[in-house]
Amino acid sequence: MKKKIFFTLALIVLILGATSWGLLNYNYSKGYRSGTLVKITTKGMFYKTYEGTLDLGSGDQLTWDFSIHDQELGKQLEKNAGRMVRLEYRELLYKVFYSTKYDVTSWAVVREAGTENFCRLVNIMRKSRIVVEKVKSLMSTYDASLLEQVRKCQN
Repeated sequence: MKKKIFFTLALIVLILGATSWGLLNYNYSKGYRSGTLVKITTKGMFYKTYEGTLDLGSGDQLTWDFSIHDQELGKQLEKNAGRMVRLEYRELLYKVFYSTKYDVTSWAVVREAGTENFCRLVNIMRKSRIVVEKVKSLMSTYDASLLEQVRKCQN
């Protein structure tokens, strides 16, 4: 009799556990959103997650809040705050440990409009070593941030 009760309770706990895990990890939808990464923070007492805000720029909802469950992905995005990014996400049915139902799974930097011509000019100038050395010295003296943009064009 005790074995029967024990196995019944164990089966009920197993079924409830599997159902709970499935509901908390089921992808309700998938998608992409692009915008400026405005905020990214680490939250949580026991289970740390990254929480962020994306500025979409237009429409009814101008910002979009999201969570990042992967710590390595969160650290990468933290370094790119303020840039235009494209986030791939999955929407979960329920949020338990997170601030939102949206879990970001990957990301990519989006080039801002107008940078294509700038990068084309950089690639042309790179063909002459004299031009590269002269421009590099002028940029490091007068505008070091422009030198960083030139380096991004070379990737």
